[in-house]
Amino acid sequence: MKNEIKSKINIPKKVFYISLIVVVILSLLLMISRNFGDFNNVKLRQNNKNIFSQTDLTIGNLKFGDKEQKVINELGKPTKTKSVQKNIYDYKELYYDGLVVTLKENYNDYILVKVEITSRKYKINRNIKVGKRILRVMKKFKVEHRLGTYIYGNYSVEELSNTENKENIYFGIRSNNEVVYVYRDSVVDGDIVNIARLNISYKNGKVTKIVWSYDVE
Repeated sequence: MKNEIKSKINIPKKVFYISLIVVVILSLLLMISRNFGDFNNVKLRQNNKNIFSQTDLTIGNLKFGDKEQKVINELGKPTKTKSVQKNIYDYKELYYDGLVVTLKENYNDYILVKVEITSRKYKINRNIKVGKRILRVMKKFKVEHRLGTYIYGNYSVEELSNTENKENIYFGIRSNNEVVYVYRDSVVDGDIVNIARLNISYKNGKVTKIVWSYDVE
């Protein structure tokens, strides 16, 4: 009889603990949804870090503009090589495990102009790599705005296509699955301006893909 009474008392306790666990799980899922489902509402603290620029275009000991032989010396022989032509330029795409490197024709050689990283093995400047928390990555760059799409910038993305604007243009912008940094060189004597880009894709708050490029058609 006593055992039956105890078991009846234990049932509500079990229900209570199960309910508590469910509430905690749902609360965590709600927090994740708020933080990364509607990423524009995630608050960022203002800081004085440097904005994204061409100096961030690195991978390991390599940087934008390094020649083909140096790239191969550093990364090794690619598993596949593909030739691509865009407009008047020839490109080479070198494939590695979790990495695609793009080289652009430059006189009698090819130089590094783009990388696409999906492996944790590689990192770029500021110690950024796949698997890092996106919020920590964003804090490595300058932050001016706490809320909204733009993290910092002197112009909006629409201004990139304005050929009348001769100034350099830079900004950081975020969405629900990607953070993008852009730096456009200033226009000198009407020359074609080059644009440095850094696209950082993320899922569930962690970096899944890193792509940077400069002077790519």
